[in-house]
Amino acid sequence: ENSSLYVGPVLDGHVLPAHPFWPDAPAQSAGIPMVIGNTHDETRAFLGNDPANFALTWDTLPARLEKEQYVDLLPAVVIAEYRRLYPHYTPSDVFFAATTAGRSWRGAVEELEARARQGAPTWAYQLDWGSPVDGGRLGAFHTLDIPLVFDTTGQPGSRTGDGEEATRVAATMSTALIAFARHGDPNHAALPQWQTYSLERRQTMLFDATSQQADDPRGGERRLYQQVPFIQRGTF
Repeated sequence: ENSSLYVGPVLDGHVLPAHPFWPDAPAQSAGIPMVIGNTHDETRAFLGNDPANFALTWDTLPARLEKEQYVDLLPAVVIAEYRRLYPHYTPSDVFFAATTAGRSWRGAVEELEARARQGAPTWAYQLDWGSPVDGGRLGAFHTLDIPLVFDTTGQPGSRTGDGEEATRVAATMSTALIAFARHGDPNHAALPQWQTYSLERRQTMLFDATSQQADDPRGGERRLYQQVPFIQRGTF
């Protein structure tokens, strides 16, 4: 349900005289280390509550995607590219992936790029590990990284469950957070080398049951959506 509340940066000419990340990253934080991450299935948190979104067909997908992707790309073009990139995806898989790439992931990509152009110390991550709750249908949904980073998977009602994999991923991610807080660098002994993000390689740590660094994960999706402008809509 939509509301009239907007939560986002508003230039007032005084406290916020320039946009935080457009057209450039802010100079005052150029020397401050930063970790920027996202979850692989962000929009399943918002759109996964409607059973109809799990029962889409190739005929019903275009209209549903047009309403939810928020960008100036013809749904038919988006769907054709997803079917090329991921031939095994169902219409619902395409819907959740495209809305994530088109409206939830792009802000993180733009901030990473701006920081990389600035030469600021920045690490990128992507949470690939999916929650087992609800039969695993929500995957790595929005906010799933929070209990993993803070190692609270054993708390009552945890959406990660308290299984062995959840415990392992939480140990890996929380140790990275502690290392980052202590040293300004998230690398630690139980993690493969995690390099800072560069425009040449787009190094990204993929947190999963077995974590690994990858160059430009989901690069095809990134290139698809970078053909058009991105407007962060805030909360509404």
